[in-house]
Amino acid sequence: MEKFTVLIESRPFCAFNDTPMAQLKSSGMDLIDMRGSGIQDPKFVEALNRADAILCGNDLVVNDAVLDMAPRVKAIAKMGAGLDTVDIAAATRHNAIVFHTPGANNQAVADHTFGLILNVARKIIYCDRSLRENRWEHTKIMGLEIWQKTLGLIGLGAIGRCVALRAKGFQMKVVAYDPFWPTAFADEQGIEQVKLEELLKVSDIVSIHVPLIPETKWMIDEKALNLMKSSAILINAARGGIVNETDLYKALKNGVIAGAGLDVFENEPPTNSALLDMDNVVLTPHTAAFTFEGMNNMSIGVVEQLIAYYHGDKPVHIVNPAAWDAQKA
Repeated sequence: MEKFTVLIESRPFCAFNDTPMAQLKSSGMDLIDMRGSGIQDPKFVEALNRADAILCGNDLVVNDAVLDMAPRVKAIAKMGAGLDTVDIAAATRHNAIVFHTPGANNQAVADHTFGLILNVARKIIYCDRSLRENRWEHTKIMGLEIWQKTLGLIGLGAIGRCVALRAKGFQMKVVAYDPFWPTAFADEQGIEQVKLEELLKVSDIVSIHVPLIPETKWMIDEKALNLMKSSAILINAARGGIVNETDLYKALKNGVIAGAGLDVFENEPPTNSALLDMDNVVLTPHTAAFTFEGMNNMSIGVVEQLIAYYHGDKPVHIVNPAAWDAQKA
């Protein structure tokens, strides 16, 4: 039997626990470990030519050009839930299945979301920097309370629901916008369904939990920001392209909204972003999913599905079943 070769590109894979890697090594598959490399490396391009599967993260954009370099690839194993770096249509055209690990980092991202909310509302980062610079601004720095405020969730999927549950601890009123409304959960938790425009108008905190797709590109732009309260906070731990950062910068600078917390950016890293110089925005480097538990869950989830595929079974979280059907035809 010809070896089944897996090219491992994802930098976070087994970053904290080698057990999933050990499972892969003992599975019978041949592994090419090039974590942290990419198509700028000729050795990586050569490895693509030999690979039957690619285990990737958020750095490698898997499109027609990459798949043309990988004529043998039949499986794309994506760590994490986000699929904006994988061209699903291109993969299907190349007869390659795509699967990912939704749910593996829900709790991590929900925790980080609330960390951003609290940091922005209470200006914790600013306070820390002020104190380290020997400024005792004891009565000058005023924060916002989130107790019993209105939290507006754009997206009430798996992560949005985890955030909603955390909001209950602060006795917040939760409203949400989602075209795919989870009726049972919303009814059980007392979450009000509203249109996007209404959500922006009534919310004290707006938190984004939708994927980056054509319909959500720049969903939050100047028009949307102008609907928000001047005391409101915007949180984005989903994907950068959902927020127009130029419009957000203007809104923050001109007091259209009070603050923002961002874990994701239109261009990563955001080296030249004007947001870097603002005191009313808290920025983190796309780390919402990076907990020991979340990373381990993703590594385990992607390995379990790779092994299943290697043994001829259908991965649990396949997103283009047409490619699976074509491979089995």
